[in-house]
Amino acid sequence: MGPWGYVFATVMGLLWGSFANVCIYRWPPTDEFPKGRSVVTPGSHCGVCKTPVKWYDNIPLLSYFILRGRCRQCGTSFSPRYLMVEALTGALFALAWWVIIVERAPIEALDQRLVRFAIIAGFSVVMVVITFIDLDHKLILDKLTYPAIPAFYLLGWLALPERGWKQGLIGAALGYGIIRAVSDGYYYLTKREGLGYGDGKLLAIVGALCGWRGVLFTLFAGSITGSILGIAAVIAARRDGGEDDEEEVEEAEGDEGEADDISIRHVELPFGPYLAAAAMFYVLAEPWLRVKVWFLAG
Repeated sequence: MGPWGYVFATVMGLLWGSFANVCIYRWPPTDEFPKGRSVVTPGSHCGVCKTPVKWYDNIPLLSYFILRGRCRQCGTSFSPRYLMVEALTGALFALAWWVIIVERAPIEALDQRLVRFAIIAGFSVVMVVITFIDLDHKLILDKLTYPAIPAFYLLGWLALPERGWKQGLIGAALGYGIIRAVSDGYYYLTKREGLGYGDGKLLAIVGALCGWRGVLFTLFAGSITGSILGIAAVIAARRDGGEDDEEEVEEAEGDEGEADDISIRHVELPFGPYLAAAAMFYVLAEPWLRVKVWFLAG
């Protein structure tokens, strides 16, 4: 309950954030590795000089500052993304510790709070990995979602007293079904792909753990946030690319006699990060939300 509890939670979060970095970097497919790479072998190494990273250069958060974000051997700069992922995961673990271990102390026994914390901590790692892979590659990988859906369903049903066996099944089916229906409907009307099925699998993870209420809130909050930031991204893209587009249109008019449709009309934004952020907010604030948000009551 004291400060050492937060230290423990943060350190655990930093360690798992370091592992999340490995998953984010190695799991997505590449031309060289179409199925991605193992997160076990080889060990951590510099991507340029291939020198293995010593244990004392692989301490989460600290090593980045000690080495000033560079490889000790060849001096290659490491992306600040590694630092960001570790710090974010550590912060999420500390926040979960406060919400679950400290704030729930009057209403729940310590052993149950620890189990709940472990489940939410694992959920946060999955959301972090999904978020950053989706940002980089616009992919939500089956190798993560397929095992996560049954795992969080079983954890919610067997370890959380407020979850019944039906809630997770309904939630997982609803989460995937909504996105599948929207995606197929959009493609039927426009002949363009909109939402990917990966977003549905992400929502299925949320539903498996949190039930249908978690799915509805995550979809609602994620859509609102994504719409606001998406509009800002479209405006920024048009502003940055406006002059280039005008030049291209002039060239097209000169060559073809009429302008091609090459202006920026569609800006692709991954939806997964917004859903993941909304899901994390829900799992941490669920009791408060079920009192304050009318469609979650009951």
